[in-house]
Amino acid sequence: MGKQRKTWSPELQEQIVLAFLRGEQPVAELARPHGIVESLIHNWRTQFLEACRARLLGDHADQGVKALEEENERLNSLLDQKELSPYIAPAWGR
Repeated sequence: MGKQRKTWSPELQEQIVLAFLRGEQPVAELARPHGIVESLIHNWRTQFLEACRARLLGDHADQGVKALEEENERLNSLLDQKELSPYIAPAWGR
């Protein structure tokens, strides 16, 4: 059997990231007691900061996503029309 992947609770992740951001301990000292590689703590920090940023943006982030979804629908519609055009007889040829 393969090695089971270790998981850490969101509470522990938050505790470690906040200690790191506050400069309470170097990342190596935070990682060692939990058997975590330092790069994982850096990844958690990045995810934490991105989530904070998204939360602070609030509705602005949602508006951006909505605008992209609407543009995607418009482009898909145009693509569908383009793919169907060889099968549709022109109105002036009837």
